[in-house]
Amino acid sequence: MNHIRRLTKTHQKHIQPQQPPNTPTTPHPEPLSPTRHWSKDAFCSGKSEKMFPREHKDLSYISEARRICRQCDVRKDCLDYALSFPPSDLHGVWAGLTPRQLAAESSRRGVKASKFTLAQVWAHLNR
Repeated sequence: MNHIRRLTKTHQKHIQPQQPPNTPTTPHPEPLSPTRHWSKDAFCSGKSEKMFPREHKDLSYISEARRICRQCDVRKDCLDYALSFPPSDLHGVWAGLTPRQLAAESSRRGVKASKFTLAQVWAHLNR
């Protein structure tokens, strides 16, 4: 194997190139790990314009967004994540639900938002 010479300001040293591990490739995605966020496996990943439109008054995106959510494997994780925020701070479709529906689901479950509201963040920053 060839050695690679690396020059630094103070000295030279030889660096051995690392060999890639011999791991078999699998046709299926890896299961979620503690370091991998569920959103990486969300079916809506890369489709934010369909899930969270810039124009809030145009509601035509909702049926397409719900169709995307119905096919998603991490819908429960998405719902749990969305319920951790105050519904007033959310827009778009999360786990197939609109912010109004998320507020109703949060009330039904008795879930309190664990994340700060945008108003609380701005109030803290403007002290």
